Amino acid sequence: MSFKMLILVWLPTIIILTGLMEVLIIPFLGGKHKLLRRVTVNALILLTTLLIAASYNYVLEAPILYQFGRIFGQGIFFKVDLLSFIFMIFAGIIFMLVSLYSIEDIRGHGRERMFNFFYVITYVATLGTIMAGDLLSFFLFFEIMTFSSYALMVHYRGDEVLEAGNVYIYMSIIGGLSILSGIMLLSAFTQSFEWTYLAQELNSIGYMRYLIGAFFVFGFGVKAGMVPFHFWMPRIYREAPTSMNALSSGILTKVGAYGILRVVSVMFSVNATVASTASPDVWLTSQRMGSVIIWLGLATMVVGVFLALLEGNMKKMLAYHSVSQMGYIIMGIGVAAYLGYQGAMGFVGSIYHIVNHGIFKALLFMVAGIVYMNTKEMDMYQLGGLWRKMPAVAVLAIIAALGITGMPGFNGFASKSILHHAIIEAYEYGHPSFRYAEMIFKVVSAGTVCSFIKFVGFIFLGKCPDKFKEVKVREGKMLGAMSVLGALVVVIGLFPGLFMDKLLVPAVQSFSYDPYFINKYIVNLDFFTQKELLGMLYVYMGGAAIFFIGMKFHLFHAHLPKWMNAERLIYRPVTQICEEFPNVCVQRYEKPMILGDVFIYAVILTGILGVLLVSGIV
Repeated sequence: MSFKMLILVWLPTIIILTGLMEVLIIPFLGGKHKLLRRVTVNALILLTTLLIAASYNYVLEAPILYQFGRIFGQGIFFKVDLLSFIFMIFAGIIFMLVSLYSIEDIRGHGRERMFNFFYVITYVATLGTIMAGDLLSFFLFFEIMTFSSYALMVHYRGDEVLEAGNVYIYMSIIGGLSILSGIMLLSAFTQSFEWTYLAQELNSIGYMRYLIGAFFVFGFGVKAGMVPFHFWMPRIYREAPTSMNALSSGILTKVGAYGILRVVSVMFSVNATVASTASPDVWLTSQRMGSVIIWLGLATMVVGVFLALLEGNMKKMLAYHSVSQMGYIIMGIGVAAYLGYQGAMGFVGSIYHIVNHGIFKALLFMVAGIVYMNTKEMDMYQLGGLWRKMPAVAVLAIIAALGITGMPGFNGFASKSILHHAIIEAYEYGHPSFRYAEMIFKVVSAGTVCSFIKFVGFIFLGKCPDKFKEVKVREGKMLGAMSVLGALVVVIGLFPGLFMDKLLVPAVQSFSYDPYFINKYIVNLDFFTQKELLGMLYVYMGGAAIFFIGMKFHLFHAHLPKWMNAERLIYRPVTQICEEFPNVCVQRYEKPMILGDVFIYAVILTGILGVLLVSGIV
């Protein structure tokens, strides 16, 4: 069998079967074989990532399609196009580096075999979700990913960990049920489970199409940490292993964004061959949904950065920034949907920021993890001066902070610049109200700068507390994984066009976006213009001003009123209803029914006995 045939016919089978083999092997590699177990896990990830990378030239020519049997009456259908290719390669990189980091991170906590067992399942399920060519396959792997990642999130056990895990799994189940509802309604009206262009069919079913869209956006939005369903993220991130913080923020939440992107760029769009001649009415659903998604993204940006500014716990602060950065991504997806045929800038910007955010946020969580491992302190206000104890970690923290804040020469600058162009296009080609959205974009960017002045300043600068002066720093293999991520932040930042030209431009050209618009505004895009550089200068000045005001008036220690707690407003009422509803049913309906049945049976039995007595049988 040729290598080409291996890629074109057997790639998903190889990924799934090698993953299953690894899952079967892990339980037999006990304490004496820890090194072998780690080697086999990383070998699996490396092998599958290399095989996926080898499919690049074939995917450039056309999407690769795979169909296996009649499982569930429909068969398992996989499709690898340039969008899924980007996500699969990125997933492999993040899983590989987090796996290396986790060697030190989970050491001493026990249950390492179990961690590796569920880690492999999560990896295979993530790839399966991204490769899925139909909605049923997508949902199957999406739910496997959710439940296996739950096992990793609660790896430390303990009451607080399990309670946080309950929030995570309950919200994930609610999101999954919403996605399933959207799938069922979609198939009922279109007789299709595939990721295919359905704009014309959906336009014929009236307002039901908006309900279908709402189910998908809500379900994927829960996984992505979209406001107001974001509260699970800081709750579980505080209790989960740092490795899982990095993995979840790096790639798992991005699968939620991937789902929203697929919905708006495929299902509510039209085929590329007819996009230029399609009636404006065909784009109306996409436009209306896009408008809502933009404002949901902006709300997520604002709430996330505001809560991060008030947070002193390193993990929770980074979790809130994951919420905020997901807001940027959701906003970009919204612009892609809102502008329809001209939405290429939002499409490219959202994918670029998914990759960039995954890289620098995984690195930031690793920094927080290594600081905590050596100091046993999570409150950044109780730290300081640690650059003397761990200079390499301090440098990597600064690199990651410059990435997330959008400093020119670091990776976040490129994707934030594209997203900024996208929101400008939203009001130039759409409604003028989106001018205010651009203002919000700039304010949130300044808030992000302020947050990471706090993060770096309070942890690494200033005076080192006496209790940490004698700390013996342990870094081990963790520093190697972190250094790779730091290098990616710098390389992508210095050469932003490389990722654009090789992957993003071919990807956007394969969807239903205007080729003229792509060639004019995206191909050979100049990132380092005077206007963009000056704009980032103003953002950094704004961030410094917010930091100065916050320190002067002690605003960073403020607390929100309880009525603004999203968990209290949404999660607790939902769980209370779910817990009380069965009891109410039993008390009000089932018990009377049982009593009624007993009474009826007694009457019938007495009647039968009476008939038998009268007839002389008894």
